Amino acid sequence: MKKILLFSVFTMMVSCKGQKQVQPIGEASLNLENFDFNTNVSTLFPEKNKANTYDNAFEIKTNDSETVMFQKDTTFVFSDSRKPIGFEYRQINWSLRYSLADFQEYSFQKINVATTMDGKIKIIGAVADEISSVDNNKLLKLLNTKYGTPKKLNGSWKDGLVIFEWTKKDKIIRFVTVRDNEESTLKIEIDPAKTKIAEGKKNPHLKSYLFIINPVFKNEVFGKLNTGDFVYLDNE
Repeated sequence: MKKILLFSVFTMMVSCKGQKQVQPIGEASLNLENFDFNTNVSTLFPEKNKANTYDNAFEIKTNDSETVMFQKDTTFVFSDSRKPIGFEYRQINWSLRYSLADFQEYSFQKINVATTMDGKIKIIGAVADEISSVDNNKLLKLLNTKYGTPKKLNGSWKDGLVIFEWTKKDKIIRFVTVRDNEESTLKIEIDPAKTKIAEGKKNPHLKSYLFIINPVFKNEVFGKLNTGDFVYLDNE
């Protein structure tokens, strides 16, 4: 019995040591490949990061001088009843200088999260902004290698938009590539040396959207999230 007990304790210690605890957004890069849906949203957005000057917002430091803002809004069913079915945490601003999430060697500068009313995470959407065509194709190849041949779906938001989908026991993955002409983007360039702020030039580029979905809540995700970056999630 003593040997069995010692072996069990050792196994538990190794197992716990091997698990990397999820950190609040901004304190460590969020691991999209191995994200644990048992994580509560309060882990990602703790009370200490609540914005002082805005309601229902979180302000997160990315370095000594810059912050990113997340706005928390209620998700409603689009019907006369407007029944609330959860919350969305949408990132308002971002920069190419830092990333908040990763999938192996690929970095994502922007994160959006949707939860149930009691804080269970339904989906994490990550955006790789200004990604090269080469890296975008490599990322798609990596997903194919890891998850197998995807199902191809037509996006409902835009003609010609292709959604790649992989369905696994513990997650559903959707991947979308979009060309952004920056028609609705306000780009600001700051020159600290000249204390000058100017509007930046438009730079058409590719964006990769990676959605990691909790299959338990797929009926509260597909067809239910229609704002921000989540518009690229749904198929026809």
